[in-house]
Amino acid sequence: MTRGGGAAGAPPVPDALVRALLAARAQGRALAPPSAAHPLDAAQAYAVQDRLRVALVAGGERVVGWKAGFTNKASQAAFGYDAPVCGFLLASGILPNRSAVETARFVGLAVEAEVCFVMARDLAGPGVTAAAARGAVAGALPALELIDVRYAGKPGGTDLIADGVASHAVVLGAPLTDVAPLDLALEGLVWELNGAVAATNTAAEVLGDPLNALAWVANHLGARGLGLVAGDLVMSGSVSVLLRPGAGDTVRAQFTRLGAVAARFV
Repeated sequence: MTRGGGAAGAPPVPDALVRALLAARAQGRALAPPSAAHPLDAAQAYAVQDRLRVALVAGGERVVGWKAGFTNKASQAAFGYDAPVCGFLLASGILPNRSAVETARFVGLAVEAEVCFVMARDLAGPGVTAAAARGAVAGALPALELIDVRYAGKPGGTDLIADGVASHAVVLGAPLTDVAPLDLALEGLVWELNGAVAATNTAAEVLGDPLNALAWVANHLGARGLGLVAGDLVMSGSVSVLLRPGAGDTVRAQFTRLGAVAARFV
């Protein structure tokens, strides 16, 4: 399945926009949302994302998976976008459990507690169901997504899509848990900031079940001429509220059966 290329028949993308997004990542600075000057529709935004991904891979990066975003009504409302969205994960952003993370690496840091699936086999839409998605995974890990909103002002949903849905880093916990016998909709989360409980949730917050998010990613990628491959990581989307830690803070996600994952910020 295609990894580095863009989707066939994608709309044209201004070279200047791709260069600006690359510079924002490289220099750690915010830029004005593209929609402030020229509103993007979803097809245009994903075409920008494809070009951005291709450029990053050409520069030495490696795609190791994909992420779902806007997987609950609150996040959709916050960005004025009424559907889930998809971005890519890079090898350089994969961090081990209990990592010390430099806040200076981020423009607009926020942290999400998520379920991370590890693919056992290739999977692409159309027609992927949650049951089929369950059968395609090796298991799931507790994970933190460290997003970076590299925009000044108020970006919209398509602005986030264009920049890979604010992807920056992922902290992976352990162990890898077989999801075949689990009802992931009932997977509980205790979400902590500096040892204090910030929220408690179940993974039903993610499209009713994180496996629904995995199936959505597979179908979405299939429509773009892309797909999941064995070994890919797939982030489900946020189970709970976003936390915005600063230097000196620690965040921790404790799941009922998937284990725990933590990071400290310096």
